[in-house]
Amino acid sequence: MALIVAMLAVVLFVLCAFVVDLGNARDQRRQAQNAADAAALAAANVLYASGTSDIAAATAAAKAYAASNFGVTSAQWAGCVDSAALPGSSGTPCISFNSATSPTTVRVVIPTKRVATPFAQVIGTSSVDVNGIAQATVQPGGRVECGLCVTGDGSHDIQNGNITISGASAYFNGSLDANQNGSVVVTGEGSRISIEGSVSPKGTFSPTPSTSQPHIPDPLASLTLPPRSMADLHVVSGSACLGGPGIYLDSFQFSQVSDCQLAPGLYVLAGSGQERESGQTRVTAHGVTFFFTCKNATAHTARACNSNGGSGEQGAGFLMTGNASLTVTAPTSGELQGLAILSDRNNTSTFGFRGNGSDPSTGTIYAASGTLDYRGNGSGPALDSLTVVNSLTFSGNNASFTSQYTQDNNYQLPPGKPYLSR
Repeated sequence: MALIVAMLAVVLFVLCAFVVDLGNARDQRRQAQNAADAAALAAANVLYASGTSDIAAATAAAKAYAASNFGVTSAQWAGCVDSAALPGSSGTPCISFNSATSPTTVRVVIPTKRVATPFAQVIGTSSVDVNGIAQATVQPGGRVECGLCVTGDGSHDIQNGNITISGASAYFNGSLDANQNGSVVVTGEGSRISIEGSVSPKGTFSPTPSTSQPHIPDPLASLTLPPRSMADLHVVSGSACLGGPGIYLDSFQFSQVSDCQLAPGLYVLAGSGQERESGQTRVTAHGVTFFFTCKNATAHTARACNSNGGSGEQGAGFLMTGNASLTVTAPTSGELQGLAILSDRNNTSTFGFRGNGSDPSTGTIYAASGTLDYRGNGSGPALDSLTVVNSLTFSGNNASFTSQYTQDNNYQLPPGKPYLSR
């Protein structure tokens, strides 16, 4: 009996080793993996929170989550080794990134923890080493590849108009037509002219356009519109030069004064047609965002434009004629940062410049269903704008669209949502 009990005791201790020690080790391993997943996602989430890559902040976030979820100390990070660390900059040997300047992936290896196995000592095992490994990926956001993005389908006829873009590319859905004097010139490293369909053999194009390219989606589809809450905006009538920021219902005008200086803020223009400015009116708008939308006629309030099955609805727009000019500088901070002229996504209205009217502006111009129209000598001689429109049209000689795109002065795409890639 004693011999049988002794042999069974050994078997029981081995079974305890499997049940208790191995179960505890597996639980610790699961906790380590959860900590690695949380740390990697936390690092990716803050990597571009400031608009540019911040590896130090991402490293700190990973350490904080590892400490909170698995009790990892600074000393443990210092002694951690990862033979498969990513080749970019790293905050510790076990928190690594795939680039020192523009990382998109962070790898986190939780430092090895030794878990004691008291029952398994009977078979010669006194401890088990556990850790966790995770990688998270995030798209940095920021720059839009096309400085001029014409997203509408069909044919875009620039006639004798001139388009000049520096520092970014020009993308066109549909086809592109031009007369003999029409031109599209794009300069800057890596810049290109991309056309979904065909391009006219007439006109001047530099560099040579790339045709039959993939359809470009709306690059600012993630932009929230209206760009901020309108709850605190009051309805204003008369001249915006005197009324300041607010909501204007079919009564937006500048012409009460010849030299109009707009106060900074959000100007919401709600209506069903173009507001016309002519003569010598000079409008200067520093720190200003214009938002063009539709109106509720019965409630006398601004509202979103209807999609009408994809055809959209005509909301508010504007037309500058004669020597009238509009100079807009978008806000440089806050929720309106980089946003100059915006239109509701379903607003089909036209934003026109005729005669000698010009629109020297700094900041993003966005009219996903609208048209930007230049006629006669209408031009944009000092644009610094990411421009996304459904259509860009020209008529008459010398009409031109010129933009020297600078990312810092325009809307910055938010970072993508981080996800575990391992």
